[in-house]
Amino acid sequence: MKKLIILLSLITTTLLGQDYGNQIEAMRLCASFAGGSNFSSTAANSGLNDILNSIGAAKRFVLQPCNVNNASAITIKGIRYIFYDPDFMNSVSSHSNWGNTFILAHEVGHHINGHTMDAVLLVNDIVDSGSLYDKRIQELEADEFAGFVIAKLGGPLSACTNVITRISDNTNDELSSHPSRDKRLAAVNRGYNKAENQGLISIEKSKNAISEEYFYAGLEASDAENYQLAIEKYTISLSVEPSSSAYNNRALSYLEIGNYQLALTDVNNAIEKKPEDDQFYSNKARILMNMATEPTDPEMVQAIEMLSIAINKNPSKGHNYIERGMCKWRSLGWNLACPDFKSASILGEELPDFVVERMDELPCD
Repeated sequence: MKKLIILLSLITTTLLGQDYGNQIEAMRLCASFAGGSNFSSTAANSGLNDILNSIGAAKRFVLQPCNVNNASAITIKGIRYIFYDPDFMNSVSSHSNWGNTFILAHEVGHHINGHTMDAVLLVNDIVDSGSLYDKRIQELEADEFAGFVIAKLGGPLSACTNVITRISDNTNDELSSHPSRDKRLAAVNRGYNKAENQGLISIEKSKNAISEEYFYAGLEASDAENYQLAIEKYTISLSVEPSSSAYNNRALSYLEIGNYQLALTDVNNAIEKKPEDDQFYSNKARILMNMATEPTDPEMVQAIEMLSIAINKNPSKGHNYIERGMCKWRSLGWNLACPDFKSASILGEELPDFVVERMDELPCD
């Protein structure tokens, strides 16, 4: 059973990367649907309004959810858009409101600084090193602007630096459109400190900002695999202002140290506070799988149920099909598991070699 859990944890590991501007045609399609009620997002629009109010700017942007695996500021036929992928936003920001606000502020910064132009060039076009240099300068200007905005809104600097840390590295940026991590962090700090030096930060931070400071401290401890310290930081965050993301992350820390019952309690609290988040159900499934000692244990059945809920809420995540397939294979047999592996493959998810071999031997009906 434990071998199965280790395998599943390897399967569900994902990497965050930057893909800004790589899907111009997808953006054009999203733009054609702009304004439809199906694409509205109250939280994102509220965040955009806060950003613009903080600098006294009028709302002359169209904020548009779009399946582009990034966030991008772009002008199409004279209309200034900010496209964002909700899943990308949540993965980068760890479901943090301040993290999402930073990403939006960065894109607003591109528009405010006049960086965007009509989308006529695809990224596959060859650009010279001078153009890349100019692009890196623009990214730093947008980072500095975003840091300034977060400070004006009373948010934590850690919200900015955490996002930058997750989407950038310190490799040589000479042939990249985006600066290295250290340069971006320095730009964010400049913007944040500029607002602070102008006396624009409230003396008393909001409860939300204080809570997120400890949330990000917990996130850093988790990344360093210091799960006990992470639990302490998340606990303080929750004591100041309870949030679904802090409950969820503390649950994962409890899972790492083997305290499954407390992990289950926390993830249930996360689900209660934000039942629409599919990630919480898949995390609950992970906890239940660890609690099961035999393939036929009730926890395994519940894990399958939780993964089914996660899939129903977001059918596009292939790794959930793989996890459910593994659970079904162990507890219900190959015939019931195979369709899940097939669904994952259709979604472009890479299957483990032994699953591929099994599918070759016994194809799905």
